[in-house]
Amino acid sequence: MKNGTALILIVLSIGLLYVFTLPQYSQVKVLMATQQEYKDLLDNISTIAETRDRLLVDYEKIPKVELDRLAKILPENVDTVHLAQEVDSIAARYGIAVKNIRIDKEAAQNAANVVLPDSGRSYEKAIVSFSFITNYQNFRRFLEDLERSLRVMDVRDLSFQAGGETGLYEHQISIETYWLKE
Repeated sequence: MKNGTALILIVLSIGLLYVFTLPQYSQVKVLMATQQEYKDLLDNISTIAETRDRLLVDYEKIPKVELDRLAKILPENVDTVHLAQEVDSIAARYGIAVKNIRIDKEAAQNAANVVLPDSGRSYEKAIVSFSFITNYQNFRRFLEDLERSLRVMDVRDLSFQAGGETGLYEHQISIETYWLKE
């Protein structure tokens, strides 16, 4: 009878192994794999947080003047009043009075948005048109200052008419400027 009891206990043990222990062991393996994924994720989050903090410290070291210059190159929005003042102040250096200034965002909307490679963000365009009267030398100096301006601008259209024997010409310019799309 001792052999029968031992045999029953062995069969019962094998049955418990297959019915209860192996399914629970499989679940434990899945949970251990999930636990490892969470540990890896926490390690990645820690690394990202350290990188963010380091970059924030580096960013705070950049002088405000330089940040303002960077914001001027490709601003996050188009400030039409400031843009018009900027063009007018460049022109005023050479005694040029800008007139009929128009900033048209809708015309530029029809153009395809270009995606910046690193950020995946696109930028938008505005077309600025204006006219003025000046001589050739001041016109060239004005264009050179527009070229050296921190704001990214492309001259899209340029026309002029001679004003007679005075040496003055009436110029009409259309430039395209950009800003980051939010």
